Amino acid sequence: FYEPELFRLFSRIKRLAENTGRSQSFYINQMIENEIDRIEWEYSILRDVEAHRAGRLETVSNDELKAALGLAD
Repeated sequence: FYEPELFRLFSRIKRLAENTGRSQSFYINQMIENEIDRIEWEYSILRDVEAHRAGRLETVSNDELKAALGLAD
């Protein structure tokens, strides 16, 4: 644990485990389970942005979308 932020994080987990009687791995698993959906969603957005910039993602203009939905003026 050479990174100060990582050291502080694990110190907090250790303290929480000691104060609650649960294991450190319980809290680490909770953290992973609570964040995995958000992280996957963020990376899917990044992939879409990269695909768009590379011209691999089909897009439509706002006017085309309105027309397709029957909302055109």
